[in-house]
Amino acid sequence: MNYHTSMRFQTEIANTKILSVGSYLPEQTLKSDDIMSEIKSDIQYDIPINWMSESMGIKERRISPADFQPSDLAIPAAKKAIDESNINPDLIDLVIFCGIERDHSEPATAHTIQARLNLKANHVFDMSNACFGFMHAIETANHFLHSGTVRHALICTGEIPSRILLAAVEYLKAGVDAETAQKTLGALTVGDAGGAVILGLSDIDEDTGFKLFHTKTDSSHVDKCYYGVNSDGTFHGQMNMGPIVGASIWMHRKIIDETLLMLGWNSFDWVLSHQTGKRPFEKFQSFSTVDNEHMIKTYDTLANITSATFPINFEKLLNTGKLRSGDKIGGIHSGSGLVVGEFGYQI
Repeated sequence: MNYHTSMRFQTEIANTKILSVGSYLPEQTLKSDDIMSEIKSDIQYDIPINWMSESMGIKERRISPADFQPSDLAIPAAKKAIDESNINPDLIDLVIFCGIERDHSEPATAHTIQARLNLKANHVFDMSNACFGFMHAIETANHFLHSGTVRHALICTGEIPSRILLAAVEYLKAGVDAETAQKTLGALTVGDAGGAVILGLSDIDEDTGFKLFHTKTDSSHVDKCYYGVNSDGTFHGQMNMGPIVGASIWMHRKIIDETLLMLGWNSFDWVLSHQTGKRPFEKFQSFSTVDNEHMIKTYDTLANITSATFPINFEKLLNTGKLRSGDKIGGIHSGSGLVVGEFGYQI
């Protein structure tokens, strides 16, 4: 029996499984109160200096060096995941980079990552779907694995939204009208991070791995959160976070019972969610069947780390030391556009 024949047989009864995870955080921190002080939010916009740290619960975030590229965050996270996977790197047949921004328009940043890590995958490409990019990359890799096309996959991201944050600070410092300010404040709630996972198939007798991907999209929200780069290197767009976060909460609330029904589960043991601040985190907790102790929180010290949220939070969950064999993990993730997705993963 050749490799592809044996793989196709196994995928009929195997699940896609996370073999290892890696993360990378820049050393520099930037406190929310310092950001709000710099834009004189209390004087210019009648917003308390501690609004972000207290009302949103975002105390600080990490900021990359000015000369960093997305791959500079993704590569150390990917290396850590590879080192901890206990597999031969030559068996990684798929590399997907899923950050919002790339090193260059061409070639794909995934090629830079593969070259720096001396990998030999034949399927190497970038994909992006705002903050939901990592989850969509995992779902895409799931199809590759179950088709028997690849043996192992590296999914990685490097996010540097601090570029938008720093541009927004300069914009708001100069003074704008209240309505424009409200549509810009979301750009101040982000932070930088890199994350990666190695995926493979579970053993035939294992009941572990991803059980379901349940994804919904409503593109009518496309204008609520967007940005672009101008020819002079400045940014344009808006991050109208109130409406986009509200819409994502509503969509998740609408489908979560269906997600559990499709999984055949009564409840989750743990929940990993996208994290934009205190209010959405508490809303997700309220309807996801778990108490606050069984949700992983990172928004307070890392802010919104966009597509790096899942690997960072999954690694933190593993590091709690509280996971038990058979535990059921629910995922609640979203990205502007709007796309929302829920998943079920069994340890």
